[in-house]
Amino acid sequence: MSRPGPGQPETAGGVPVPGRDPLLETGPRLAMCALLQGAEWVDFASVRDMLAVSDSAISKHSRTLEDAGYLEVRKGSIGRRPRTWFRLTATGRQAFSGHLTWLNGLSQARLDVP
Repeated sequence: MSRPGPGQPETAGGVPVPGRDPLLETGPRLAMCALLQGAEWVDFASVRDMLAVSDSAISKHSRTLEDAGYLEVRKGSIGRRPRTWFRLTATGRQAFSGHLTWLNGLSQARLDVP
């Protein structure tokens, strides 16, 4: 059974699960979206430091989010030093918001457990 890609609804027994986004179920990607949700542009070093992960982890997860259309990446320099900045796209903000709504609903679910 394969997982749906970005933009494809997650299903449970063939029934769509509104808001759930498998792409955001990885901790660093979810955390990146949470950090970027409230900002316009955030530089690479700030994302790395706030999430306390390696440069390679930020690079890997940002590429995945960018490929899905969730993240915009801007490269430039300050003086002679190269810099990278990130921001969520409208699609990324919508996916993150939907995923949070799904998580909140899940946290409030009542289970009938014998």
